[in-house]
Amino acid sequence: MNPSAQTTLMGWMSVLLLAAGVAVAIYITLTDPESFLAKLYADYVKHLDAELRGLFIQEPTGRTIANWQIGAAVAIVTVHVMAEQPVAYPLIPFVAILPKIWLIDAKTKRQDKIEQQLDSFLTALANALKASPSLGDAMGNTATLLRSPLKEELELTMKETQLGMPLDQAILNMGGRVGSRAFAGALTTVLIGRQTGGDLPRILETSASTLREMARLEGVVRTKTAEGKAQAWVLGVMPPILIGILNWIDPQWLTPLNTTFIGGIVWLVAVLFWIAAVFLARKILSVDI
Repeated sequence: MNPSAQTTLMGWMSVLLLAAGVAVAIYITLTDPESFLAKLYADYVKHLDAELRGLFIQEPTGRTIANWQIGAAVAIVTVHVMAEQPVAYPLIPFVAILPKIWLIDAKTKRQDKIEQQLDSFLTALANALKASPSLGDAMGNTATLLRSPLKEELELTMKETQLGMPLDQAILNMGGRVGSRAFAGALTTVLIGRQTGGDLPRILETSASTLREMARLEGVVRTKTAEGKAQAWVLGVMPPILIGILNWIDPQWLTPLNTTFIGGIVWLVAVLFWIAAVFLARKILSVDI
């Protein structure tokens, strides 16, 4: 065998053995319940499971997500050792925060879906209250008429009341789980109307009508600001791209900015103005009804 090929083969074998050794060491450490890493791993899995339960997600589990993260981190380190370049290391923080980003996105989408069902929920609850004066029975009947995710929240609320929790507390718990201001406001309307003894069905119908009008106005605002948001994205992204293109065309063109004190000040002022413009554009276009 060629000596260079033999050296390459031995190098690959050493890398594979190193990856296997790291994987075995991690496995042994995590399977020891008294080790610090095992306790940290267990706490992290519990945290993920709690977040997933709040979103009514059964698959993947917290353990599956944590194991995928560990495997991805080991793969990144192995790629770095094989390529002898640290280019893969910036991916490790991304792997660490990716589940959090996914959970936040899933929660936001769930909140949006529940808010879209809110007027239907209030209308159905008002009709159910006309047939049954009991708020608990009316909410149970309403749950059968709605789709997920609001149906899941109502069913969980009804299970809590069946286990002995007061209805008002169960409703407040539902508002806390969802985390939506609009949904919490609607539930507050229900509780206040129940406690004051007013015409709750009529109050709920008025609230549903108001929510539909707000949704219409928000749609109009989104339509009117869509073009401005697209322009803001272009204006925010273009300066770095233009600088990169100019530097690629003529690397000496930006040399005075990179090598002189005055150039550094110009860079600082330009970047500060760019950041301020991005934040101002975002604030101006964030119209809240």
